[in-house]
Amino acid sequence: MADTDINASSLTVTITEALSVGHDVGTSDARDFAQTCTHTFASIANVSKRVLKLENTNLTEVATFSTGESVGTFKRASVKYIRVTNLDGTDALQVGLDDEDSDAAYTEVAPASSIMYTGTKVEGGNGGSTLDNATALKVKGVAGHTLEVFIASV
Repeated sequence: MADTDINASSLTVTITEALSVGHDVGTSDARDFAQTCTHTFASIANVSKRVLKLENTNLTEVATFSTGESVGTFKRASVKYIRVTNLDGTDALQVGLDDEDSDAAYTEVAPASSIMYTGTKVEGGNGGSTLDNATALKVKGVAGHTLEVFIASV
């Protein structure tokens, strides 16, 4: 019988910012603001990558989180990395996490941009003294809006 075990691996995420600011006098005195940040998430064994096209402008649940796994539901404690990429070249996308206390934290993601989460804790209330468990990842955009959702877990 063939070996059917999944072998966990590391996910490496690299963010590169490249910016050199010059001035009218010349480029010899340009200021370099380049930055590269790399983070490695160990023991990743489960990955979900989906491209979605929104049917309408309603708030749409694209993933849920709980204490156990099932179809479309990720085990909250196992999720290490979430990326939502707005594949639309014109319109912004609203992306956010809802929590157990009916709070939500949403942000706008510019066209052709991404937002990343490195866990499933969120606080939508003012003050943010206690982070709550996220229950859902939701998005809102224009009808026909295309996005990609990538979730990696151990």
